[in-house]
Amino acid sequence: MDKLVLCSGKIYYELLKRRDQESADNIALVRLEQLFPLDKEQIKTLVEKYNAKEVIWVQEEPENMGAWTFILSELRTLGLDLIAREASAATATGSSKTSALEQKELINKVFKK
Repeated sequence: MDKLVLCSGKIYYELLKRRDQESADNIALVRLEQLFPLDKEQIKTLVEKYNAKEVIWVQEEPENMGAWTFILSELRTLGLDLIAREASAATATGSSKTSALEQKELINKVFKK
């Protein structure tokens, strides 16, 4: 397995759709339904099971928002990489076109070879 992608929320469905479109069997997607309390042992078991070259947390929110800081503090030993929007003072850009473009870029980064 090349990549194990952890995420939460609706971005999972966008990633799943893209993975199916590309038949990207080298990417495993895991949607975390419960962030607190975080089942660290189960996540570590998944990481070992998939033995992926890269473990990534993906979120729609900017890097300084959303679940990333919590996930990083809880799973620091896993060497997670992050795919998220750049840090920002606001959660949204204020432009649906800009937001859609940023979302597409996030998903593209996950499937970049």
